[in-house]
Amino acid sequence: MRKLIHVGRLMFQEGLVDARAGNLSVKVCNGMLISRRGSHLGNLGEEDFVFVSFEGGVLWERASSELLVHRAVYLHTEKSAVVHAHPIHTVALSLKVDVIRPVDSEGMDLLCEVRVIGPYKPGSEELAQAVAEALKDSHIVVVRGHGVFSADRDPFYAYSHISVLEHSCKILML
Repeated sequence: MRKLIHVGRLMFQEGLVDARAGNLSVKVCNGMLISRRGSHLGNLGEEDFVFVSFEGGVLWERASSELLVHRAVYLHTEKSAVVHAHPIHTVALSLKVDVIRPVDSEGMDLLCEVRVIGPYKPGSEELAQAVAEALKDSHIVVVRGHGVFSADRDPFYAYSHISVLEHSCKILML
């Protein structure tokens, strides 16, 4: 949980999320530990996380509004951490292109290119399926006009992909 709290703080400090946007989770046994709905990623505490089983339950109501996406990624990929953010430059660029191709060395090396999918309604089953499908063979995908989902074996790596992508998008836009 400490790693999730740290990643949330980094995301807010970098401007990858605003006060009530974004969410993160890690796979745990037959469920996940996920940030609760409306939590401030820059100021997370233990009380800002809920454990929800993949089968559902009462706590689903308290979990992030993107719970279905996190669940689909865990059920359909081998990933064990999911991070979702709304980086401004990436979202803006997603309105113009179908694939983001970084031109900076770090972006080219780490990301190569990033698909832009959608648009899809936030929190929808359609979004969940599309993101899970995209993350089967990638660590990151952009949802047109909405934000970025990244998945990896560790929340820090998932966050890192988003941070590098936003840096690359700033360069592309300049």
